[in-house]
Amino acid sequence: MKNLAIAGLGYWGQTLIGSVQGASELVRFGVGVARKPETVRALAERRGMHIVDSLDAALAMSDVDGIVLTTPDRLHAQQVIAAARAGKPVLVEKPFTLDRASAELAIAEAKRAGTLVAFAHNRRFLPAVAEMRARIEAGRIGRILHVEGNFSSGYGLRFKPGMWRADSADTVAGGMTGMGIHHMDLMILLAGAFERVQAKGRRQLLEVDVMDNVTASIDFASGATGSFATLITTSPIWRLRILGSKGWIEMLGETVLISAEGNDPVQQITYPAVSTERMELEAFARAIDGEPYPVSVADALHGVSVLEAIAASARDGQPRDVEA
Repeated sequence: MKNLAIAGLGYWGQTLIGSVQGASELVRFGVGVARKPETVRALAERRGMHIVDSLDAALAMSDVDGIVLTTPDRLHAQQVIAAARAGKPVLVEKPFTLDRASAELAIAEAKRAGTLVAFAHNRRFLPAVAEMRARIEAGRIGRILHVEGNFSSGYGLRFKPGMWRADSADTVAGGMTGMGIHHMDLMILLAGAFERVQAKGRRQLLEVDVMDNVTASIDFASGATGSFATLITTSPIWRLRILGSKGWIEMLGETVLISAEGNDPVQQITYPAVSTERMELEAFARAIDGEPYPVSVADALHGVSVLEAIAASARDGQPRDVEA
């Protein structure tokens, strides 16, 4: 059983804790980091956790096997470097960082220290994603020609001044920073590297200075094209479709897979819901013991490059090349 510490005890941090506490045989959270421990006393008692007031305090604990970061994205690089220097494996929420330069610095420090850095792209653990990947690799939809996606919700309507997500310096690409990043990662997994993007960003409803509507057009290195959007002021939708020379395959939500191959009838598969959060944390636990983690460093760095390019393009409407 791996004993983890988690820095960042907001909504998503508490979601991760709830996914494994008392439910996993591989991992649990024994330590939480909060600048004001008294504000999370009830959580600590309910979840059986010890609270410390700094990341350094958690990093100094000999019984902590790894660190999970659900902190503001702009802090990730320096916190990964701190974990590396303390010899602690670290799992970092997406986006890993907000720019390629800081991501490379953090990875280089971890490599020098010989410590594990894992990347929390939990949608990779969905059974529907595994099936999409298997069919694509088997050639069942032929050569990939185009990719379409939309991952939207109304969570931006909860933004209030003073929240870190409500600051454009943190939410650099609107909702794509925290939500669309999932589709970016799956497109990298399923369709390969991005070569060029052109984005548009709009602030239509939000009172805070964050884009609530970001769309992007994509040129993939393979020659395929793509487009996807993230809005944070609408009803929830998850859709990812990949069109090939022999057919197409699409996810609707996290459990429904629809496909068509040639002129055969459209097929639909519905999968049972799974806890991708638990699966990701257990994969991290196994990686601490030496198993490969399912998201490569190369994919994570490329994902940061994509996000950085989309953020820049959304600000001025000009296309951007994406670093490989």
